[in-house]
Amino acid sequence: MTWVVAVCLGLLLPLGHSKTVHIYVSPKGSDGNSGLDASHPVATLDKARQLLDSSGIKDNTVYVELMGGYHNLQSTLHFTHPYSQPVTFRAYQDQEVHVTGGKQISAHMFTHVTDSNVLNMLPPNSRSKVMQLHLPSAGVTDYGKMSNFGFYRSRISWLEIFINGEPSRLAQYPNEKFLNVDSVPGGRRGKVFTYSTSEDSRWVHEKEPWAYGFWYWSWADDAASISHIDTHKHQITLATDTHYGLRVGHYNPAHLAYADNQGGYFRVFNMLSELDQPGEYYMDRSNGNLYIWPNTRTGTLASSDIITVSLINDCISMDQGVGNLNFEGFTLEACRHEGITGSNLHNINVQNMEIKNMGSYGVHFPGSSHVTVSQCDVHYTNGGVSVSGGDRKKLTPSGNVVEDNHIWKFARVGGVGYNAVSIGGVGNVVRYNHLHDGQYTGLMWGGNDNIMEYNHIHHMCANSTDCGAVHSGRDWAARGNVIRYNYIHNVVKNMPGAENRGIMLDDQYSSVTIEHNVFYQNQYHVNIGGGRDNIIRYNVFYDAVNYPINVDGRGLNHNSNQATLFNTIQSYPYTSKPWSDKYPKLASIKSNQPMAPMGNQIYDNAYYNKRGPNVVEYHGSGLDKKEYFDIHDNFRANPADFWSPREYDFRFRCSADSWARLKSVPQPIDIDAVGPRQPTGPRYRQKAIPQHHSTSHPASCDGSIIG
Repeated sequence: MTWVVAVCLGLLLPLGHSKTVHIYVSPKGSDGNSGLDASHPVATLDKARQLLDSSGIKDNTVYVELMGGYHNLQSTLHFTHPYSQPVTFRAYQDQEVHVTGGKQISAHMFTHVTDSNVLNMLPPNSRSKVMQLHLPSAGVTDYGKMSNFGFYRSRISWLEIFINGEPSRLAQYPNEKFLNVDSVPGGRRGKVFTYSTSEDSRWVHEKEPWAYGFWYWSWADDAASISHIDTHKHQITLATDTHYGLRVGHYNPAHLAYADNQGGYFRVFNMLSELDQPGEYYMDRSNGNLYIWPNTRTGTLASSDIITVSLINDCISMDQGVGNLNFEGFTLEACRHEGITGSNLHNINVQNMEIKNMGSYGVHFPGSSHVTVSQCDVHYTNGGVSVSGGDRKKLTPSGNVVEDNHIWKFARVGGVGYNAVSIGGVGNVVRYNHLHDGQYTGLMWGGNDNIMEYNHIHHMCANSTDCGAVHSGRDWAARGNVIRYNYIHNVVKNMPGAENRGIMLDDQYSSVTIEHNVFYQNQYHVNIGGGRDNIIRYNVFYDAVNYPINVDGRGLNHNSNQATLFNTIQSYPYTSKPWSDKYPKLASIKSNQPMAPMGNQIYDNAYYNKRGPNVVEYHGSGLDKKEYFDIHDNFRANPADFWSPREYDFRFRCSADSWARLKSVPQPIDIDAVGPRQPTGPRYRQKAIPQHHSTSHPASCDGSIIG
């Protein structure tokens, strides 16, 4: 009997246990090596991926150890099936590791321009600065395609060039901001427009000019190729229609805050004749020559400079159902589309990564569960992190978490739809992130029961208007969402059009709780765009350009959203359990003036506003009804009622502290409690988390100086 039991146990143990295996990968290795020790590494990540399914490695816990250097992918690193045990691709011993979708080019292959035709095209100030590379001589013949981008398109970039990790851009005019559309001879739906600049005399010999702009709305950008430039009429003819058409613009940098007219501003790009500053380049597809003014300290190229051109589309992709994969501690860069992508995934962890220089999103996991993106530094992309998952019909949470990341300059080429963080589905958590410097929205959410907390969000909506740093809209079914304990600031209007907002509840969005946040120096801090059942409480609203909160009743005035709103809720069992138990107001919405902004509550907020005494601005008449907007017990403060606004310290003092104690309103969140709790990115480039402790000594409530 003892022998039988021992045999049975011997047969069963391997099924429940796994060992740990390490696979080593080095740019100096060979794919003929075993890869099983650091002295015999394989050369490519794809070979390491193949080894995961080999005998003795499969079904074990595996660490793929990426040794220092540049690992240039020859094709997308593609995973086709889930793993029974965790598989982790990571930097070996925290070494500096770069995984790229491109190719390094030696500096000695660049030469100064000598062709007189090219020199004559270049601006005078750049003729001695611009260098050229014959791409085929460097083994590069895939230049990609110039294609439309902007307004929620998933962008696949053309060939781009990066020097020492910094992106260059196609030469453009103007270098900053935009030009006005002066007239549209063919009407809104035409392709012809005029402008006012004599600069176009330089454009007549351009081979492949493009234009990019906010052509009709300041919330919808679009790029289109140019078919003809008439320099006598100062007139451009586009090769394709823009999304919403064309209109006359009112872009005036000196008076942007007062311009309410939407859209009508543009720039031209992909022009050799406009290559006039460091960091710009132009690629002549007819002969394979790339021209660049290097964005280095010296303005030229040295053997120590790392020069990379992007070649492949996605860096890392996963088929549906892939799970138990982790990526940790290295830099992923220079792909034409997305960094890490896949749908219907589970148990995926992306941690301490630097993800940069992508043509689209750094991380994109639609329809996935239990994925975590944490402590990453994502920048110079066109979209940061996008995750969604869970079952909305059953209200099953996804378990997805986006936390402790630094995501910045994430809308490098296009603007609208390229968000720092996008979430959808049920039960996603976005917390402790630092999101800043975007052309449009920072945090876009949709779905149910999502939590957005302890984030530091600022300087969004740079080139657009009618925009929210945190934004959602047009979905009555999206209930149970909470936005709390965030710092949201410096979201103002830089372009002509409607105002920008810290949080924008667009097109009758309903039933979100906004509480315990600190807002300052936004155009409007919060907007309720005709929605219902929103709760705004326990926030600090400081120094808005206009008013703290803006509300409207757009559903009362027109019904353009009605069909979408009703069709959306009809796709969910909103009158049945568990929906009817969780969201009883939604279950009865049809019988309770559905297009009216019913049931909004705004109370127990502290605010200071130069514009006047009101916490809310009504956009439209007949809205100051308690059944629409129940506004009560908000405290009108002075700057002295906060500890030190200049140092982002909005703790209550003086009269505000007395009010808060009386109303049992908690003290505002400290700025040191928001944003990443730990350093972000790979270990080799981590920086300490900055602290913002107040050092000032404000006056006491009676006027004397404290301290």
